[in-house]
Amino acid sequence: MRILFICGNGVSSGMIATRTVKAGESQGYDVTTEAYSYAELSEVIDDFDVIMAAPQMKCNEDMIKEICEEHDRKYAIIDNYVFSTLDGTKCFEVAKNLLEN
Repeated sequence: MRILFICGNGVSSGMIATRTVKAGESQGYDVTTEAYSYAELSEVIDDFDVIMAAPQMKCNEDMIKEICEEHDRKYAIIDNYVFSTLDGTKCFEVAKNLLEN
């Protein structure tokens, strides 16, 4: 599973991305993640299975949704609490559920 994390500049989402990999691997999944700025989404989206956006990206959700629909990718805005506590397990569950449903 290839998960793309996006935020303002790709730094803050990198921390939760690392924990999400560990959570997925602990459940037996082959998981890779990368973090980018939301401005790069359309350039890199095809390399990923699912998109996870930092909570502060809520204001850009229309643009994210449009790009994801154009590229047939599912996305979620990460819950504030999950993001602030760097809960990789919950983040992985959301990504996994997006792909399974």
